[in-house]
Amino acid sequence: MALELENLERKYLDEKGFRIYEKPINGYEIAFRYIPINSVKEIIVYKIENGKETQIAQFSSLDNPLDVAKSLEEYPQGLTQEVLQLLK
Repeated sequence: MALELENLERKYLDEKGFRIYEKPINGYEIAFRYIPINSVKEIIVYKIENGKETQIAQFSSLDNPLDVAKSLEEYPQGLTQEVLQLLK
């Protein structure tokens, strides 16, 4: 699954997983889009450290929610909740 970076919506979270409205120096970014043709939501999760983004996960609404939660269990609970909410 390859997302085109120009057509994405973005949400930002701080280091503890709380929603913020500007890109943080340290925290998380969730880039997502909805594809109406096949009714699929796609998400890429980035960890931001000192302003540098590193991709840590990629999901779609076709993925099992339990598998999504397990793959994010080492990250803040707020990040997991935000990803699962977007995949609904």
